Amino acid sequence: MALLLRFDDMDDQAVRLNRIEGKLDKLAEAMTMIARVDEKIVASQARTDRLEYRLDEQESDIDSLKSIVGYNAQSVKVAERFVWILISSLIGLATYYVR
Repeated sequence: MALLLRFDDMDDQAVRLNRIEGKLDKLAEAMTMIARVDEKIVASQARTDRLEYRLDEQESDIDSLKSIVGYNAQSVKVAERFVWILISSLIGLATYYVR
């Protein structure tokens, strides 16, 4: 009888060990999945950082273009006024000679 109990105990322990091994396998798979997700998050963060850097560069380029456009707009205003003064002067000169 004592020998039967030992075999039953061994069978129970084998079943328990099999269940523990199954759970450990599932745990290992979960850890692998967590590592993959972590790698994806790190890669996504790196892409986000790169995009933010490029956006900052474009923002500084736009600011410099704003100053250039402002300077050009001022130059065009002055040139336009000069052209209108020249046209008015030519029209006035032409009417002076026509009379």
